[in-house]
Amino acid sequence: MKIALVQFKPAFGERDRNVERLIALCRRNPADLYVLPELAYTGYQFVSAEETRSLADDLASPRIDAFRAAARELDATIVFGFPETSGGSVYNASLAVLPDGRDYLYRKTHLFYKETLYFAPGDTGFFVFEFRGARIGLAICFDWFFPESFRTLALKGADIIAHCSNLVMPYCQKADFAAAVQNRIFIATVNRVGSERREDETLTFTGESVLVSPKGEYLLRGPAEEEAVLVAEINPEHARDKSVNRYNDAFAMRRPEMYWR
Repeated sequence: MKIALVQFKPAFGERDRNVERLIALCRRNPADLYVLPELAYTGYQFVSAEETRSLADDLASPRIDAFRAAARELDATIVFGFPETSGGSVYNASLAVLPDGRDYLYRKTHLFYKETLYFAPGDTGFFVFEFRGARIGLAICFDWFFPESFRTLALKGADIIAHCSNLVMPYCQKADFAAAVQNRIFIATVNRVGSERREDETLTFTGESVLVSPKGEYLLRGPAEEEAVLVAEINPEHARDKSVNRYNDAFAMRRPEMYWR
């Protein structure tokens, strides 16, 4: 399976332009699975609930349909983050759109910083879907901080975690090493770049999108400050071997009865 990490710098609020640019980047870099950042086409730093809602989309929006059309055209799965409006709430969500018309929606479980003011807590839980023989799980940004997130996806059978992110702290790309090794999975953390200044605060995003193997190898690493599309071919079955050596299996040796006493 060929995976593309699409590291991007959105222009805040320019949704249609950003969608066009993201799809153009995908077109220029053939892959089976494209992973885009969190809130990929809106920008990140909302300043009110009203603004957040004004930039949110439901699943029938023309922008979501544009990604669906691109998935069909490219014969690939595209995973992207966006603010989703549903039933009176707004969620920080990611959506996997598949070329056969399937959609898989994930709503962020662990909200970060001022997201807690403008988004509802995610209610989908973690799940895994299959595409071309690979089992793919979805996570968003600050989910990485809670080891239960990636462990839950691994226990559900994920080979690859498509981790859409807007990282401002410097830790995640390093922490992915431990999570990938401990869970014996591929982790695709796709970050954005650039800075946003809204009102009296500036956030700078750390770039350096990474693809880490089940053995902790950094197969891809993006630049810190520039847009980039990084592509690598992986064998998802490598994530199904949970053996550490002939005597130790990372999952078979788990003893949950000892963990919650």
